Amino acid sequence: MTVSADRIAHAERFVTSLQEELSTFVTEVEEGPFVQKAREGTLPIEALRLFVEQTYHLVMNDMGNLSLYVAKGRNEEEVDFFLFMTIAERLMLDSHYLLVDAIGIPRGELHGSEPNIHTALRTNYFTRLALYHLPGEIALGILLNFPVWAGGARKLSAAMKENYGLGKPAPGTDLIDTDVLDRFSQATQGFIDMAMRLVAADLVDDAAETKMRQVGQLAVEYEAMVWSAYYTEGMRRAGLKP
Repeated sequence: MTVSADRIAHAERFVTSLQEELSTFVTEVEEGPFVQKAREGTLPIEALRLFVEQTYHLVMNDMGNLSLYVAKGRNEEEVDFFLFMTIAERLMLDSHYLLVDAIGIPRGELHGSEPNIHTALRTNYFTRLALYHLPGEIALGILLNFPVWAGGARKLSAAMKENYGLGKPAPGTDLIDTDVLDRFSQATQGFIDMAMRLVAADLVDDAAETKMRQVGQLAVEYEAMVWSAYYTEGMRRAGLKP
C-alpha cells in the first residue's frame, strides 16, 4: 500500500485534532463514579468482579471482530495491522486471566457467565464497523477509543493496588495480577504508525473526513458509556442502588 508522506501528515493532523476534541471523554471515564469510588475504596468488590467478568467477554468479542477485520484487508499492510492487533488481543486475554484468578472468579463461573448488554455497547459497535466500514475507518476508531479505555484502566489499576489487595505477583509467572491494565494501557509507536497509514489511505476527501469523524465520535462515546455501565451494573450486582 503506497501512501504519500503528505497524506500521512494530513491524517496525523486530523487524528490529533479529533483526540483534542474528544479528550473530555477520557476525563469523563477517569473522573466517573466507577473509577472514583474504586480510588476511594468504597466500590463494592462485586462491582470490580463484574468489570473483570465483562472484560473477558469484551476481549473475546473483540477477537472475533478482529478476525473480520483481517478478512476485510485489501492489501498486505491492512491484513498485517489487524493480525498484529489480533495477536495483541490474544496476549491481553492471557494476561486478563491473571486478574480473573486474583479477584477470585472461578474459571467455570467465568466461562458460564453472559455478556451484559450495557457493557457490550462499544464492542458491538465495533462489530458494526466490521460489517459496514473501511479498514481506515476501523483503524481510526481503534486509535481514538484506546486513550479512553487506557485512562480508566490505569487509574483503576492504581485503585486496585491501593485499596483491594491486588497488584501482587501472579503465581507461576514474572507478572503481577493487574498486568492487563498496566501493560496494555500503553500504546506503542509501532501500533500508532501502522494505524495512521490505514487512516491516511481512506482519508481521501471531505466526505471521507466527515464519515471518519462520525466513527471516531461514536467509538469514544460508546467506550465512555461502558465505563458508566460498569458502575450502575456493578452496584446492582452488589445489591445496591447506583
